[in-house]
Amino acid sequence: MQMKRFCTWAGLAVCALWLAGCASGPAHPALVGGQLPDLVPVRDFVASRQSTGGYRVSPDGQRIAWFGVDGVVPAIWVQPIDGGSAKAFRIRARSIRFSADSRWLGITADLTGDENTRIFAGEVEGPGTDLRELMPAPRSVAHFVDAVEGTADFIVTSNQRDKKVFDLYRVSAAGGAPVLLATNPGNVNWWGVDPGGQLRARAQLRGDEALLERPGTEPGSWVTVAQRSRWDTLSIFGLHDEGRKAWALSNRGRDKLALVRLDMITGAEDELFASPDVDLDSVTLSRRTREPLVANFMPGYPARQVFDPALAARLSALAGEQPAEVFVTSMDRTDTVLAVSVSTDRGTRSYLLREGQEPRLLGENRLSLIAKDLAPTRPITYVARDGLTVHGYLTLPQGVVPQRLPMVLLVHGGPWARDRWGDGATSRAMQQFLANRGYAVLQVNYRGSSGYGRAHMERAMGEFAGRMHDDLVDGVRWAVEQGVADPTRVAIYGASYGGYSALVGATFTPEVFACAVDVVGVTDIARLLEAAPPYWELGLPWWHRYVGNPAVPEDRARMDAKSPLYRAEHAQKPILVMHGVNDPRVKLDQSERMVAALRKAGKEVDYVTFTGDGHGNQKWSNNLTMYRKTEDFLAQCLGGRTGGFDYYQLGAWAF
Repeated sequence: MQMKRFCTWAGLAVCALWLAGCASGPAHPALVGGQLPDLVPVRDFVASRQSTGGYRVSPDGQRIAWFGVDGVVPAIWVQPIDGGSAKAFRIRARSIRFSADSRWLGITADLTGDENTRIFAGEVEGPGTDLRELMPAPRSVAHFVDAVEGTADFIVTSNQRDKKVFDLYRVSAAGGAPVLLATNPGNVNWWGVDPGGQLRARAQLRGDEALLERPGTEPGSWVTVAQRSRWDTLSIFGLHDEGRKAWALSNRGRDKLALVRLDMITGAEDELFASPDVDLDSVTLSRRTREPLVANFMPGYPARQVFDPALAARLSALAGEQPAEVFVTSMDRTDTVLAVSVSTDRGTRSYLLREGQEPRLLGENRLSLIAKDLAPTRPITYVARDGLTVHGYLTLPQGVVPQRLPMVLLVHGGPWARDRWGDGATSRAMQQFLANRGYAVLQVNYRGSSGYGRAHMERAMGEFAGRMHDDLVDGVRWAVEQGVADPTRVAIYGASYGGYSALVGATFTPEVFACAVDVVGVTDIARLLEAAPPYWELGLPWWHRYVGNPAVPEDRARMDAKSPLYRAEHAQKPILVMHGVNDPRVKLDQSERMVAALRKAGKEVDYVTFTGDGHGNQKWSNNLTMYRKTEDFLAQCLGGRTGGFDYYQLGAWAF
């Protein structure tokens, strides 16, 4: 009763502070007595009101839109390009794009974290901020494909008819019912549409083959252009010349993804550019000529090939002399007004480029706003126990001698993804947060990671909890041998596949790690595939190839043997498990069953769930909780520092 009376509104802040604990300095010997930078509050990593990004230029070059905040609410802003009245559409958006007539904004949003992605349109002119849903259908997924030249129309895909596959529609932002353009026969995984909205191609999957097709002369008929292995990558974009030509990133007949011009009549490829070391990541095309402007790739530090010399000079001037990842994020239809992002290991700044004018800073993201207190990241390589060269990144805290530091092995998800240098990395904020707390942070692009070619990825077949995990452990051993890491104070942290890796570390190699943090991690591989969302249907053969088919008894036995759920009794160190309750990929029961098994075995485990979020948090309030839990947990385990109670926690309940 006394506590209840004490926690009045007047004393709420004091009560919350008493309950949550205060900031604490470092306890690890390598950090005590050092000159660590200022402790950055958690709120600055997850809830900055000044952070902006994702700038988009309208096709007519007259307006610009971006991601930001309206008060304390996520919003999409739009404004005339030379300033003036701006307005905000209050929505937690995933992506934005202008209609081709520049009068509308198309917005993609996953409002509840269940990945039933919805698409909306808002009118650019006037004071109104109402949004109209373009494909209203319960529990379905819709995505933009392209904007139709000269109109307010968009081409979109939706699985509202059949949850397993996506049909093709044309819909107007100005109003009216969607028009069905093509029905998926059940095995089409790509539709090719030109800028005029004409369906020019499709890709079908048949067993181990993939067929590239174009429309035949008879209505509804299709002609095969090229036949390839299902396991080749052919990412087609930039259809032009009335559908007779396209650009693609292709590894057909090669190890690395290269930029090729694709003949859509014969299927022939002409290679334009490739890196000998890594896959190409992305290519930006001219809106005016449909020719490539920039190819981006990342052998260690970011690299780019700019095909226009004048543009190359302008982008290099923005980047300066230090490494930076430079993207042309959008441009007008004349290629004279460009939005450009410049990302380093300490944040992203966005600029407006116009012919005859100096670059104009548009805004910067959360990390860039706190860059002075962040740490440098450098590429590293080491040799795994079987001779494979493994690439990764190492971030060392500032202000201390880099010897025998407490370290966090930060494992990326996917697993068919990769860690990157610069702010484009999905784990960038967490990486810098951990370094600010005093930890060395090691990121490893283990076998199976994308970006390093076909052979590097295919070395992961059958290697879940095997050589994929050996690569991580070998990375820890490398850091210890380098004198960087204290072998008794290494944590493993990851989300999705990275969360699976954290639990593999806790239950397969508990002697290596002092503790583990699992976020939305897989604990039962067979159950993951059995409970997969219906729209994973065409992608499941990839999982079967790399991991196994749970319907095959022998495969299931191997999958169970590689699942942390069935090894809970082997855990020896503290574990923190966190999960979004609406996760449609790695469903909540994956964590619930793991936590129950750990507790039944008498193991130390803390469990946190996030309402209103799914496979990765979008809500700042949930991220605030995740970061706070992480810093307190690791401070106990590794001896770094913690900021303790953050006053934003007082208002987080409202969001």
